Amino acid sequence: MARQKIHASPAARVAAYRERHALVTLSVDVPAELVAQLDNWMRFKDTTKAAVIEKLIRTQLLRKR
Repeated sequence: MARQKIHASPAARVAAYRERHALVTLSVDVPAELVAQLDNWMRFKDTTKAAVIEKLIRTQLLRKR
């Protein structure tokens, strides 16, 4: 027995996920060489861009001084 579809499309599913978890998409322009270095580091650490950026913002920009 197949599971009943809740969302009309994958885009609707992602939109619902973002709404449930109060997530916002953030887009930035960075040099290609920096992205390549970040991708290599993320493979080494086995993490995601979202996790890296979230941690950097919390620990470096929003920390109490």
